[in-house]
Amino acid sequence: MSAPVILRSIADMTLANAERVAFDLAEVEISAEAAERISTGRVRFESFLNDKGGYIYGSTTAPGSRAKRRLSAEESLRQGETLRKFIPLQPGTAGERLPERCVRLAVFARLSNALTGSGKLRVSTAKAVASLLQQPPPVPLQATACSGEVMPLAWLAAPLGDLPLATGEAMALINGSPFATAMACDVALTTLRRLRLAEWIFVKSIEAAACPAAHFDRRLADRWRDPFYEQSLERLSELLGDCARAQLDHQAPTCWRVLPNVLAEALRAVGDVAQAAQIGLQSLKDNPTFIQADRADDDVVLSSGGYHDHRSAKAIDAVNSALLDLGVLASRQVCHLLDGRLGLPPLLSSPEDGVGMEYLAWGMTEPLATAARAAQPTTLEIGLQDPAGNQSDVTSLGFVAYGKHREVSRSFDACLATLAVTAARALNIRAGLEPSRDAQFYRQICHFVDSSERAVDIVGEPVRRAKELIRVCADEMPAARFAESLIRGARA
Repeated sequence: MSAPVILRSIADMTLANAERVAFDLAEVEISAEAAERISTGRVRFESFLNDKGGYIYGSTTAPGSRAKRRLSAEESLRQGETLRKFIPLQPGTAGERLPERCVRLAVFARLSNALTGSGKLRVSTAKAVASLLQQPPPVPLQATACSGEVMPLAWLAAPLGDLPLATGEAMALINGSPFATAMACDVALTTLRRLRLAEWIFVKSIEAAACPAAHFDRRLADRWRDPFYEQSLERLSELLGDCARAQLDHQAPTCWRVLPNVLAEALRAVGDVAQAAQIGLQSLKDNPTFIQADRADDDVVLSSGGYHDHRSAKAIDAVNSALLDLGVLASRQVCHLLDGRLGLPPLLSSPEDGVGMEYLAWGMTEPLATAARAAQPTTLEIGLQDPAGNQSDVTSLGFVAYGKHREVSRSFDACLATLAVTAARALNIRAGLEPSRDAQFYRQICHFVDSSERAVDIVGEPVRRAKELIRVCADEMPAARFAESLIRGARA
């Protein structure tokens, strides 16, 4: 268990702390400084209720489709006494569950509003939210997309269903868009890991194909003014180093030459989704939104779209598209390594095999088809049925985009695992290179390949083990252990 993340202000809501919560299982502590800010904000909100009142969605009105109905003071207190009295808990048919790390990120993101000092929660309620990290509740990925995030938040907050609440707190618990922020965090963190693994795998493919070094010369970035292209070339050049390897006396196929360009776009997409995550972590995304002015007399409550984080969904879409493109490059490279035209035997087979390794190429057909379907843009046209009077007439897109990302990631892992074992086999045929140059995780993949009794058997269990290793590295490893997996040296 990692040391707790201490929250002193909204400035502590960072992607770095989110990573600790997600992967290192860190819990969260609300400091005395933050508690004072939360308490002061609650006092200001209660003063607003007492002095101005009026129409405040979910506080002086009923929630959801009954929002047009103003409540008496007694009704307002009674409906918000507990979350269970306010809304149904754990609604929907459910289905596949969110990964626990994403639920942990949602708990973390749920605290953002409170840390601004305008989140309407009392300190005790904010601490109850933080305590959910001790045993994160199950939250479905499927069948909870709606106008906003009320349905998934009703799952997240279900353990607090009987917690005594003050006026306005129930709505503050189940409105807003913490899941969109959590999903942007999750996609940013796991995709960056996948790209770090992919860089190593593509480098081994470059070596296996004997690609000319000129394709990845750092000097190319001086004439193409794109920081992500420069970063891509730097990473590939660094990993290739100055090793002595065979090189073609002609240019390599396009799928290798354009790798820096395609990888650059993936890095750009990760940067964009990371920015969306950071914005979400430090924003007041609440509905209704309580805004404290310099003078209490000027405080205001505004009905807003804080429950709809459009940017995060669109940024996840861009990542999905970029991962699909890299998966396609991987598939093309596998096919070229198998086709017998790069100084390698056709199908990378040995005379005693009796059968080649075409199964490596065939096995990528369904993953690529699945990724191509899932990488289609997520738009508001997906529709929403609202039988309660058309107040909620569009859907928040986070859950839909994230669900597709899960499919794209699984397909990406399959393609990269296939390329990894194909390159390892090809390098074995070329008599390989010094293994101490390789990252620990790639040395483990080489071990999977070398452990096969027959070379042709790499099309089976070694590929499956490589895919699982990539998934575990990207989705589960604590941060320090993942960093170690990229270190050159002894096998992990």
